[in-house]
Amino acid sequence: ITVEELLQQVASLHESSNTSPIPPSLIIVDRLEGYLCGPEGGTHSGVHTGEQSCAAHLSALLCDSAAFLTQLLKQRSSSSAPCRLIASFQSEVDAGHSSGEASCTDSILDVLDRYFQVRFTLDRDRSYEAAAGSCPSGWKHWSD
Repeated sequence: ITVEELLQQVASLHESSNTSPIPPSLIIVDRLEGYLCGPEGGTHSGVHTGEQSCAAHLSALLCDSAAFLTQLLKQRSSSSAPCRLIASFQSEVDAGHSSGEASCTDSILDVLDRYFQVRFTLDRDRSYEAAAGSCPSGWKHWSD
């Protein structure tokens, strides 16, 4: 699925509300980096205005769709919870493609931070891995 197809699917959430008896209360988009980084997977350096613009467009549409669906849910039942939005994004550093220069994913994360209220970050806990020997590593997490 391309970013254009994803944009069309998200935009269609506004249309499907007329035909669906119950609007969705959760939108999940996995691996945003696959849609937003260039064909080289974001391993080239520099700021990519097109990718940042696309990230802003997609983020705004996702947030707008969640707000729209929240309104529909409230119209159907005043006690309804809002429509929630979860998106995953793996940065180049997380994927092991770190470089000293600004990267595609760094500039996109800056854009995503402007649209999404909360960022939940997972990071491998290397100290756990060292202490446990060959056991699987633990995870650290924090919210911004």
